Parts: sequence; structure tokens; C-alpha cells
Amino acid sequence: MKRNKLESYLLRVIAKEEKGFLPLLVLGLLNVLEIVYLVLLKLERASVKRDRLSVPIISIGNLVAGGTGKTPTVVWLVTFLKQSGFTPAVLTRGYRAKAQEQGLVFTNTDFKRLTPDFTGDEPYLLAGLLPGTVIAVGRDRYRSALKALAVHPEIDVFVMDDGFQYLKLQKDLDILLLDANAPFGNGHLIPRGTLREPLSGIKRADLVLLTRTAKLSQAQTVSLTDYIQQYHPAVPVGIVREAHSDLIPLGFWRQEVATVSALNYLNGKKVAAITGIGNPQQFLASLESLGTEVGYFKSYPDHYLWEDREIENLILNLRDWGFEDLVVTGKDGVKLAVYLDKFERYNMKCWMLSLEYQVDKPEITSEIIEVLRRKVEAEQ
Repeated sequence: MKRNKLESYLLRVIAKEEKGFLPLLVLGLLNVLEIVYLVLLKLERASVKRDRLSVPIISIGNLVAGGTGKTPTVVWLVTFLKQSGFTPAVLTRGYRAKAQEQGLVFTNTDFKRLTPDFTGDEPYLLAGLLPGTVIAVGRDRYRSALKALAVHPEIDVFVMDDGFQYLKLQKDLDILLLDANAPFGNGHLIPRGTLREPLSGIKRADLVLLTRTAKLSQAQTVSLTDYIQQYHPAVPVGIVREAHSDLIPLGFWRQEVATVSALNYLNGKKVAAITGIGNPQQFLASLESLGTEVGYFKSYPDHYLWEDREIENLILNLRDWGFEDLVVTGKDGVKLAVYLDKFERYNMKCWMLSLEYQVDKPEITSEIIEVLRRKVEAEQ
């Protein structure tokens, strides 16, 4: 809890929401640490050694810490690759997962023996949304990939989640996601801001995909594309759009229970929502775009872990205030599922909002298939 409170405070300081002498002092310290971070980043880049796998790796990542829609984009890409005849697996670090040091290879069929805190909430979510797909968790992605191939030799392509800054493994295609509403955060590097690296990193991208463009005009989208191509003139820039939104009952997955159309259910309805993701305002915007009135909304630090009493108090308060529905993200839902009995006891419906993405340009998917074809030919 102390860590979550510190993170929340630092985010408010960075956003200049905290006033007074102490926040100014903290901001000054963060300015110094930003320089230290840049120096360490350059030293690391200069000394990195890259391993290479025999099967292709497609990376999906971002420049800014926090949410840019990586998880639904990974789901889209894995689904597309399966439909194209490939057998993809997902490589992921498993942030804060107990399994990230020793590594873990699993699918949704292993859920009975696994928990989100062991696998990491995002790997657990991906396994639920991609039934049958191998998920390889581990800090060392090369070792994780080898472990996955040893158990599942049928894997012919890896999708690396959050891999843009992971340079220890040679990638065949680097896809960079940018949140069109705030593509470069506040322009500062961690910890003074949310940029993981300078904007020059755009030059490493093979494809750039813009997410969350619904509120941008065509002129704004063109302007952002032009700005990106100042750093990387030849890079293709596409748009990821929300194709469909479903509500999945807490504790279940798509393949286990019939989903509910989010638009049909939420339109005109008043609901409560909570989340602990990197971009909570985008979650709120997604709900409002579905025509719902969000009467109660609370955001927590990214990867937040709720406590038993905290959830019970929340449910009781929401019931007193007249709410019957609580909506969360999938990443929140995998952790809240342990409290399903409390939601049922107090007759509170809890839904996971599941977003399905699609890419607007066929050139993007054609480039992905072409990269895989070239890799296969090179290995023959």
C-alpha cells in the first residue's frame, strides 16, 4: 500500500497537481534523476548483446510508460496470425509476477493451478482472452522463448508484449504503439515524466500504430503522422480502431460464457467503474463512448492489488448509492475474480470490459506476413 501511495504522489507531482515547497523540491530531484536515467540508458544500449531465435519475433511496445492499448493489440495480432495459419506464442516479462525470475510457460488450461499474482495479471489476462495460446513469462525473454519451444515445438512465431525497449533479443518486426491523445507523455523521461526513451527511438520502429484516435480529427491525425515521420520518414503509420466491445462477467472468459454487447447493455445506463491501469482516463473515455453514465469512477495506481476489506467496503458503498453494476478492465478483473463471492453475496454485477481492435490499413498486415515469409525463407 505504501508503494501505491508513493506512486500516486509522484504522479501528482509530475502533473504539477501538488502545490508547495516540498513538491517543488521533489520535482527538482526528479529533474536530476531524469539526467541520470538518460546516462544509464545510453550506457546500457552501448553494451547490450543480442540473442537470436530460429523463429521470428514480432514486438509490440511503446515509448511511454503506462497504457497505450498493448494488450488488445497483442490479442488482435495473435488472432490475426492464427487466422493466417501460424502458431503464435506470447513472450512477456510478467510485471511484478512471482514467476518472472524462474520463468513460466502456460496456457488457459493451467488456470486451476495458477493465480494472477504468480503469472502476472497481464499474462493471465492474455491466456484467458487467447485460449490455447502459449504464454511464456520471464524477465529473460530469450530463455523463456527457448523453454516454450522445448515444450511446444509447433510454435512458429513469437509476439513479444511490451518489447520495444527490450534489446537483448533480435526482433524481426518492431511495432510501436502511440496513444494519439498523448503520444509522448509530458515530453520528459522517467522519472521526471513517462517517456521510456528519447523520441529518437521512433527510428527503430518498423511500423507505427496510433491507438485511441476516436476524438482526433483527420487533420490532427495527419499532423501527428507527419511529426512521427520527421523522425522516421519511411515508417508506415496505421490506426488501431476499436472494432467491438463486450462485457464479460467477472470470473469467466469468452469461451466459458456468452458475452454481452457493451454498447447494448451500457447505452443509457448508469454504472460505477474502478481501475488500476496505466491510462485510467482512456478507460473512462471508452465507457462514455458507449453511451453510459459513469456515476462513480475511481482510479488506482497501475497494477494495483485490492484488499479484502477494501473491496467489501466498496461494494457496500456502491449498493448504498444505488449502483447495480461495476465495470472494470480485463487486467483489473483477473485480480478481482477472487472476490466474486462478495459481489454475488451483495448482488452486485461486476463486468470486465473487453475491447477488440482492428487495423485500418491492409498494408500493415501485408507487411507482417511478408516479414514472416522472409524469415522462413532465410532459415531454409
